[in-house]
Amino acid sequence: MIRYFTAFLLSIVSITAYAQDVCTQLTKLKQECYGFKPETLNDAQQQAKSAQLDKFWELAKSDKKSSVPCLRAMIKAENNDPYFCFDASSLLLSLDESAESLDAILAGAKKSTLDGLQLESYLQLSFYLGKKGLDVSALAEKLISYPNAHIPLIQHAITLNAIDACLFLYNTIGDAKAEQSLINTITNGNETGRNNAAVVLNLISTNRGDSLINKLIAQKQLPDSVSKFILKDRESFTTKADCKATLSRESALQKARSQGNDDEDYICAASKALKPEDADAVREARYKTIRGLSDEGLGRYFRLTALLMNIRHK
Repeated sequence: MIRYFTAFLLSIVSITAYAQDVCTQLTKLKQECYGFKPETLNDAQQQAKSAQLDKFWELAKSDKKSSVPCLRAMIKAENNDPYFCFDASSLLLSLDESAESLDAILAGAKKSTLDGLQLESYLQLSFYLGKKGLDVSALAEKLISYPNAHIPLIQHAITLNAIDACLFLYNTIGDAKAEQSLINTITNGNETGRNNAAVVLNLISTNRGDSLINKLIAQKQLPDSVSKFILKDRESFTTKADCKATLSRESALQKARSQGNDDEDYICAASKALKPEDADAVREARYKTIRGLSDEGLGRYFRLTALLMNIRHK
């Protein structure tokens, strides 16, 4: 029994030492590989750096049990290397999706900067965290404030601007949190963020948001181009088509909830059938409409936005 217990203790010590050794290796590789700004590297330097980073990823993947807690700790401790924070967060996500790891990944994404990042990867990671129930408002605020952002969705052969891309993120946190986040950006953000947030806040379509937008336009606190864009959006979303289709209120609500049958004829008929008090049901249907990053989901979001605006302004 004593020999068995001694062997057991030795095995525990050996496993612990090995885990520490993997973490020590990762820490050393981090010092060798990171600490750079991607946007400052030329093509040849990027290729060389990519090969270095592959070694870090390969080592981490070689022992998931040891590397996951190590990566969590490294991400949480790092405050001076924004690229490492994002890259290590992406690596950690590929290894583990526990609540503890997701919290670390969110913390890492918050500490990252968008300069030098592939914005599609940033959007994908942020959207995934949002769909997992995490509050990604800070990540959305960062993206909506990034000048001249163009985010390709390669699988769908489309490129999004910051406004459209952020709709995916704000939708994951619900309209109440989105409203507060957007107002925060309008109040405290840079020029790009304020202008983009005003456009998105109009699309969110809430009483508080509409009141602020109306005030900003009336007091000329937005550039004329942004004010005109918002007013044009309102006009296009609330212009009713001359549809012959009719629906009962009950049928219109049922189809909204069914995540289908949302073509222009339906939107027109439902706009006539539904009442202002049905806005929350339409808002809930819109919240559920985006399941992934796609132009189809975005299109349905816009159609339900038209329905929401129409019945809210009756």
